[in-house]
Amino acid sequence: MIELAYETSLLGAAALRRFFRVPGNWIWIPAFPLIQLIVFSQLFKDIVQLPGFGESSYLAYLAPGQIVFAVFFATSWSGSNLLMHMHTGFLDKLRVAPISRLSILYGELVPLFVECAVMGGIILAVSLLLGASIVTGAGGALVILLLGATFGVAWSGTSFLPALLTRNEQATGGLSLLFMPIAFMSTAFVPSALMPEWLQAFNQVNPISYVIEAMRATMTSGFDWPAIGRALLAVAAVGAVLQTATLWAFRRLATG
Repeated sequence: MIELAYETSLLGAAALRRFFRVPGNWIWIPAFPLIQLIVFSQLFKDIVQLPGFGESSYLAYLAPGQIVFAVFFATSWSGSNLLMHMHTGFLDKLRVAPISRLSILYGELVPLFVECAVMGGIILAVSLLLGASIVTGAGGALVILLLGATFGVAWSGTSFLPALLTRNEQATGGLSLLFMPIAFMSTAFVPSALMPEWLQAFNQVNPISYVIEAMRATMTSGFDWPAIGRALLAVAAVGAVLQTATLWAFRRLATG
């Protein structure tokens, strides 16, 4: 386990340097959530007056959902890194190196935690600059970013799995983005009570909504530990399914 952790840390550090050295990652990943945050918070600011909305500031309501969108985009192309290693021959070199093959996969997964936290932090910082506040203070901000980063690692299977199965960049990006409607159908923009009945039913099992609701409560009302617990259970369920499938596909590739 110590050797696996050491090997993962070395490969993960290299992956982090590769990610943060690309200016486009700093620009394009948070761009879409920031546009939604800035434009929608002004365009629909009076929506909170609708009966049953339950919030006084649409900016504060909107911010947690945009943090999750930033995490979503940070993980959407994560599987492409493995494809790059595959096409350049670097993956073959790693496979014959005297290291655990699991560290190759974990070396891509673990840095995602940091990347998602940073991307979510950008959205959170802009939200505060625009006038939002976090009633739980610095501790609440940390909880929000940890929830987003944990969700990102679990959700990354939507990119790693297509990459490992198709071995094609276009297919990987296209298939991972097919999950975007799930984010739009969540409670990122309006409460479940204001949705059609079929969307209300869908959000009973939508893991993204559970993460957003826990973040939102932490930001606007206080530490809602039952909500945080439900969010962690949702993340664990998503991770169990997607990462188990990712591990199977990686073992299949590594032994092929």
